Formats: sequence, C-alpha cells, structure tokens
Amino acid sequence: MLNSARRHRIALGLTAAGSALALAACGGGDPEPTETDTAAVEEVEETEEEEETTEVDASSFNQGPVPAEAPEIDEADLPAEPDSSAPLGDRIAWEALERISTFASVTDPDATAECPEIAGEEGESVTCTVNFLDEEFEYTINIESSGILINYGWEMPEGPLVREVVEDTLRAHTESEYVLCDMESDVERGETGGEAPFLCQSLDEESGDVSDWELSISQYGSFSFYSA
Repeated sequence: MLNSARRHRIALGLTAAGSALALAACGGGDPEPTETDTAAVEEVEETEEEEETTEVDASSFNQGPVPAEAPEIDEADLPAEPDSSAPLGDRIAWEALERISTFASVTDPDATAECPEIAGEEGESVTCTVNFLDEEFEYTINIESSGILINYGWEMPEGPLVREVVEDTLRAHTESEYVLCDMESDVERGETGGEAPFLCQSLDEESGDVSDWELSISQYGSFSFYSA
C-alpha cells in the first residue's frame, strides 16, 4: 500500500511599497524569483520528497535473517562412515544417507538407511531405502563392473525439500528477509532433474515489489532458483 503525504507551502512577498509601484508601472506580472526565493522553493521540494513514504504489507511473508550463503550440511553431523572392511551394503547405505542429507541441506539425527545384501557382481542392481524426516526415499546402485574395484552408477529419483532450507536459500539468492514458498507442508518431495512442485516469492521491502521464483533441481539433487 502506498501512502504519500505532500505539503506545498511557497510564500513570495514584497517587502517595500516601492517595489509594488514598480510592478504596477510595468503592467503587472510575477516578479523574477530572487536567490532567496529559489532556495526556499528547493527546500520545500526536498522536504516533500523526504515526506513521501512507502508502507509495505509483509504480513503474508515469512521473515528471517539473510544468510551469508545458502545452507549446506556439516558432514560431522552424519553417523560415522563405515571403513573399507565393512560389508558393501553398509557402506552403500551410508552413502545413500549422505546423498539424501546433502539434497536436503540439513541432517536428521533420527534418519536411517538400509540396503539389502550386495554381492558386488557386474550387472547387479540394488535399491536401498532412506528414512529421512519421516519420509522414505529410494537410492539405487547399478554395478557396472566388479573385481578388485567395483564400479557402479547411482540413482536418486527424489529428495526432501525442507521449507526452512528452501526459503533461506532464496533469502541468500535475493538478499531479502521476506520470502514465501507455497509448500503444502514443511517437507515435500522433489524429483531430481525436474522442477519443485511449488512456487516461491520474495519481497523487496523498500519498493514493495514481489518477485516470483521457480526451483529447478539437478539430477544430482542440488537446486537453484530462476525467475518465474
């Protein structure tokens, strides 16, 4: 809502009767402003500009401090990584949890990850399950070759989008304290290699302008905003 207040007061007076007679003799008309009159006008105009205020309704946005950078996890908050002597299934389970946590940019101390037994044979495909923030996510590996070293590709179809993280990422991107994502819940599922199932907005507190943003998710789980 814009609320402008203006006051316009300009007083130009004649200080001597002789001046009035001189104006009458010249056929009337407005006198040329003196330096003092011009300065008074400029001062009033500057006062008007200062008095113009913009009232912005930010009540529908979520306010928070603008972080210096987008959130990311601290791997020290994850469970200890199994060493090379641990069963392959345990090592892949930890990897699955690490990738899901990285996608979310937050750790869940109650998260669990389980994989079926993995033989490590070429052509083998195994799907692990990660329980993260009360949601289940799949993590699949496809073994391409085996031997002394096992080469495999991995797939993570979906990952958790956490409102607090997403909105803080937008704050860092726009440098605005006021943002809002129309998420149905505080944790939603996002498909890798696609778009998030919601839109976000940021508010320019000075101008009152609102910008719309879409969230793009890479096939590896990282995400970025672009103008909608």
